[in-house]
Formats: sequence, structure tokens, C-alpha cells
Amino acid sequence: MDRLDRTHRDLCGTLVALGGNAFAAQSRPLSMGGQFELAERVLEDLLPLLRDPAPLLITHGNGPQVGHMLTRVERSLGEAYAIPLEVCVAETEGELGYVLLQSVHNVLRAHDLRRPVASILSQVRVDADDPAFLHPTKPIGPFYDAERAEVLRAQGFELREDAGRGYRRVVASPAPCEVLDPDVIRRLWEMGAIVIAAGGGGVPVVERDGRVEGVEAVVDKDATACLLARMLGARCLLLITAVPCAYLDFGRESQRAIGEIDVAAAERALAEGHFAPGSMAPKVQAGIDFARAGGGTCVICAPENLSAALDGEAGTRIVGMNGSGHRVDPEYS
Repeated sequence: MDRLDRTHRDLCGTLVALGGNAFAAQSRPLSMGGQFELAERVLEDLLPLLRDPAPLLITHGNGPQVGHMLTRVERSLGEAYAIPLEVCVAETEGELGYVLLQSVHNVLRAHDLRRPVASILSQVRVDADDPAFLHPTKPIGPFYDAERAEVLRAQGFELREDAGRGYRRVVASPAPCEVLDPDVIRRLWEMGAIVIAAGGGGVPVVERDGRVEGVEAVVDKDATACLLARMLGARCLLLITAVPCAYLDFGRESQRAIGEIDVAAAERALAEGHFAPGSMAPKVQAGIDFARAGGGTCVICAPENLSAALDGEAGTRIVGMNGSGHRVDPEYS
């Protein structure tokens, strides 16, 4: 049995979450042409999943893109109508949805493959009483000097100093409760389409008096990916990031790669602070929630080692119970 057959058998129904930096190279400025180029590059790495007829949903981050959108909004104040944060999320979700939609078509055609593809603008309901609204912590947008930060504070924005690099706006990041219009996504998923949805964690909305309204916040894309994967009954949640895997003691001399880890051990490592907040910690938490809920597998890897990660030979696998793979430390076995 070859790798693609094993993928279809073991990972039937896969949800892939791409980081927003998948479309932004550190060595050059962000551009539309660069985003198309990088999207096709990462999709070539995802070719085993594009070839496989099993259901596939792709979601993505949008952090760098939202930062640029906020810069445009700020610089056009007084000359164009103001755009609230949730609309910035919607606009960048549409932008990257288009980039992925076109790039998937082009990669499929380049390999003589035929599959239907759909990109959906997704609203995600959050709780209006979520404590995150009282304690904004999610940094977004560009860095400002102290003088500009005071001007923005006077306009009602909350900013905090960020590791000596300047000041950044911080906003609430509430937990996702529900992806709206789930039946549309589910029907596309079940018909075998490649579905692109809930980019940037989805557009955050709340319900008030029977109405849906946008809210100034951002939703963690890995948390929404987990919610979607559980909703669809996916067998695999695949979190694509810039590093090959998750690590214990990341950034220290004692750093150790995690191959396979069960939910209980992952929870202990998370509680002990092995994973950086805002980067690897949300991925590990999403993997824990997914594996515990349905017994599926969460794989964390870089795009270039995807094939090996699907075979259990690279990346980090979070499983609902002790699996057959290796672990790097007996403490976590």
C-alpha cells in the first residue's frame, strides 16, 4: 500500500490550517504577486492531499495582511470612510481566499487533476460576554513610537509596548463558539470539493436581540480550525507552521523535538510553559482539543516535511491515546 492509500485510509477527511506567514516571505516585502507565488509553493507541498479524493478543507491565518490593512485605514483617515477591525478581517479573508482559490486551480491543472474548489467568507460567532473583551491581549498591526501611540490612544485604541520594539495595538481574542452556515461548508466537504473557509479565524460576530453583528476582535485561527474539524468529523487536523515540529524547552540548550505525544502529556507540557503564547501554544491547545473530542490526530509540521509527517516520520503528532510513534522523553510517554 503506497503513501497516498495510507493517507486516505488513516486521515480520511483532513483540515489544513496554514499560517498567515505562509503568504509572506521574511526576506522581501509583502506583495500580491509574492502571495500568489508562495501560495502555489505551499500547495505543491500539499499535493498528496490535493491528489487524494478524501474531503479537504483549507483555512489560513491573516496576521501580516491585517497589519497592512490597518496601516491603510490609519493613513486614509479623513479621506476615506473608516473600516472597523472585523471588516479588515473580512477583507483579508476574501483576499487570501481568492489567492488560494486561484492557486489551487493552477496547481491542480499543472498536475492534470480535476476537483471542485470553493472559497467561502465565514462568520464565526463569539460570546459577547467572553472575558477576553475585558482584557485585550492580541497584538495586531504595525509598531508605533511613543508619540504616535499616544495619538492613537486618544482616538480610543488600546496599545502596549512590545518587547522593546515599539507599541502595538492590542485587541480581544475571544474563543470561537460556532461557524455560521455550517451546512454549506458540510455539503461542499461531503461532495469532495476542496473548501477554503474561515480564514483568519473567521469574521467575529456576536448575537444581540436576534441579530448578528460584527465585533472588534480577532479569533485565533487554530482554535477555529479545531472547531471546524470537529464539526465536520475530520480524521486529521494538520497545522502548518514555520518550524518542523513542536519542541520541549524551545529555544534552550535542552530543546528536544516532540515526535508523538498523547493528550495528557501534551497538557502537562503546555501547563509547564514549553510552548510560546501566541505561536506554538495555541496550536498545541487546538491539537489537544481536537484529539480529545473525536479521537483524531493533530499533526504540526512545516510544509516541506508534510509527506513525512503524514507517514508519522516527521513533525509532531498529538493523539487521543498512546500511539505507536516515538516520544523524545520518558516523562511524556
